[in-house]
Amino acid sequence: MKYALLLWVALGMSIGNGAFAQNKSAKTTEVAGFEKGLNANKAIQLVDVRTAGEYAEGHLPNARNIDINSADFNQKVAKLDKSKPVYVYCAVGGRSAKAMSQLQKMGFVEIVNLDGGIKAWSREGKKVVR
Repeated sequence: MKYALLLWVALGMSIGNGAFAQNKSAKTTEVAGFEKGLNANKAIQLVDVRTAGEYAEGHLPNARNIDINSADFNQKVAKLDKSKPVYVYCAVGGRSAKAMSQLQKMGFVEIVNLDGGIKAWSREGKKVVR
């Protein structure tokens, strides 16, 4: 009986943490996939996680700047809609990967990181706003 109770509790915990948990997706994608996603869904929240100075030198159209290394990063991203996709990028991909991990921890449902960052985007001849 004791083992049956333990099995029941373990089963309940696994169901509670898996089957009924909100589906979360985080991935890193190349320029073509990132651009395709941006064009396919107008609800995407595009975030440049570089410094304000880097952002001023050029950024993707419609991107908002939230510096991953700023003290108020979590407070600023908490204002985003967790149920809508968040696309993130930085210069080459390191800081945006860090941001993607943080956004996952904060409960965002879908996060897409640009592989190679804005440098890869620019190499592909994609539009950058200055």
